[in-house]
Amino acid sequence: MILYEKPFRLELLGRTLVKDGEEWPFVTREVSDLKEVMMEPHNAGPEGIAYYMFRGLHQWENLRYDISVIESRFYGDEYSKTLGHYHIPSKAGPAYPEVYQVLKGKASFVLQRKHRDETVDCMMVEADEKDVVLIPPNYGHVSYNKGDGPLILANVVANFDPQYEEYMQNHGPAFFCTRFGYKQNTYYIIKKYEKLTPRQINKRYGLMFGDLLEMFYNRPEKFEFLEHPEKLPVFP
Repeated sequence: MILYEKPFRLELLGRTLVKDGEEWPFVTREVSDLKEVMMEPHNAGPEGIAYYMFRGLHQWENLRYDISVIESRFYGDEYSKTLGHYHIPSKAGPAYPEVYQVLKGKASFVLQRKHRDETVDCMMVEADEKDVVLIPPNYGHVSYNKGDGPLILANVVANFDPQYEEYMQNHGPAFFCTRFGYKQNTYYIIKKYEKLTPRQINKRYGLMFGDLLEMFYNRPEKFEFLEHPEKLPVFP
């Protein structure tokens, strides 16, 4: 499957990603790595690779472009997903944001923000091919594969170590995405939640996107807000 011909050729051959003829290194997470954050860990199903992460396909200063491939399967009634993580605070204070694009498949992003009283606000964003989704500052997030085949995601993010502890301690995100809809995780107290489209969440922060790789390759300065959240056009 050819993902891009330019600015460089990206081709996915099975689960091998090739950039301009070079096989790109990757890391994986196994199904067993996710059991602590599943809605039904006893129904996880057979062991295997849950998803692949190809990091640093293109870099500019402290920002990088990655691709992830999430397998299509269910863990009981829950869709296949990533582990989930928060971002560390930036130098200005707010935690680093991130931007995703669906290259192939159908995704659901479950976003959550903690309050000092331990309650959380949540946003659920469903995205189709070519949709671009901002993960705002201070929000943790999980990516779900809601399609029949592998979900291929691209992202641009600053270099930092993700924070997984909150998701591990609470056995997953605040809402699980299941074949029957979203189901609340009872380890959380939900203050409010809303369902947004990619366009709505991007507009809330004053952003519009074209193709993520094309923008990041040709106009990387447009992504300075990923390292400096205070530079977002709108900060609600």
